[in-house]
Amino acid sequence: MAVGDERDPLARRGVVRASGGPLRDVKVELAVVVVLLVTIFLFTVGWDGPPWLEVLLLFAASAAGAGWVAWRARRVAARVLAQRGNDGG
Repeated sequence: MAVGDERDPLARRGVVRASGGPLRDVKVELAVVVVLLVTIFLFTVGWDGPPWLEVLLLFAASAAGAGWVAWRARRVAARVLAQRGNDGG
């Protein structure tokens, strides 16, 4: 920094506000699905059932959660694209 430079190197910047975008709700649902999958995993670890049933339960829950998030993301993306098409953009 030069001797005559009067700028504050740690100058306060403006606050940036983010809306989260159009997929914000899908991100929240993804977090819920991940928490549910961790809960199911912990349940299967503590459960003394057949290993194949534990794997099947975890796989079915994972497939259902992934399908749900993909389905919701496609619906939101289609809605956003339709709005952009109507706006002329």
